[in-house]
This record gives sequence, structure tokens and C-alpha cells, in this order.
Amino acid sequence: MKIIDTFVPCLYAFKISDELPDELERVFDEWTDPMYLFDFFDKNKKDIDISIEQAIEKVQKEAKYLRDKLIELANEEPNQLNELFKNLDNSEYTDKLLPRQKARNRWLRLYAIKIDDNNYVITGGTIKLDNQHLMKDRDHTNDELKKINKCRDYLKDEGVIDDDSFQEIFF
Repeated sequence: MKIIDTFVPCLYAFKISDELPDELERVFDEWTDPMYLFDFFDKNKKDIDISIEQAIEKVQKEAKYLRDKLIELANEEPNQLNELFKNLDNSEYTDKLLPRQKARNRWLRLYAIKIDDNNYVITGGTIKLDNQHLMKDRDHTNDELKKINKCRDYLKDEGVIDDDSFQEIFF
């Protein structure tokens, strides 16, 4: 497991395996790949009320918007990524060490660990359809929940408590 820089400042990503892309690249690749999306929506067609072709187009548009928003907010001085990322648990209001975060755009979810007000590490992302209420309710969202918890534990085990320790340990 490694942490790498991404295409925007102050945004990092976990690279789970040497054979796979980092998690930020992986999710955007999936969200723009028509074959991946067709398979996903074919498996989950009971959860959509539009055609698979319309769902694919919707996700691709949402992915472009989310990517553009990431770039825009990360390049502001100081960066404004905190406008995009919110607590993973909607009922959680207090800041705690290495809080789990999500950025959302309709069906899309991008998951991250907040290091401090300026830095986030992407742990993954997925498509969360409207009638899916809890991450644990579907295999693909539950997998992302397990991954964000594993990544958070990894950072804690490495001694990350703030941006200084994060930079010192990983860069």
C-alpha cells in the first residue's frame, strides 16, 4: 500500500497494488468506461428507473463535473476541497483524528481521509444509486466502507496525526 500525489494539489491517493492504478485514477477510469458501466448497471438494473444507456451517460457527465470541481477547488488559494468533502457519516458533526470523508455528485461517491483542512487522501469511490441508503446494504459500497476503514487504520498505524506527520512519513 502506497500513497501518491494526484493531478491536483493537496489531493493524494492510495495505491493499493502495484498492478492497479491509484484509487482516484481507478474510479474515474471506471466512471468513464462504457463497458464497466454497462456491466454495473446490468447487475443493478432493479435500482434504476432509466435505461442502462441513459444511466451510463448520466454517470459519465457526473464524473466530468466531479473531476472539474476537484481541479477548480484544489487550485484555489488556499484550496477549497473542504467545500466538496463532507463527513462520511451524515450524523457525525465533530472533527476527529483522520475523519472519513465523502465527495458526492448525485450517484457518484469519492471517499477520502481528511488529513487536515488542506489535504485529503482518496481511498476509493463508487456509484451509489438513489435507493441505496446505507453503505453496508450493497456489496460494492460495503467494499468501499471496508477499504476506507482499512486505509484510515493504516495511516494511524504509521503515526499520522496531522499534515506535518503525513508529509514526514510519506514524502
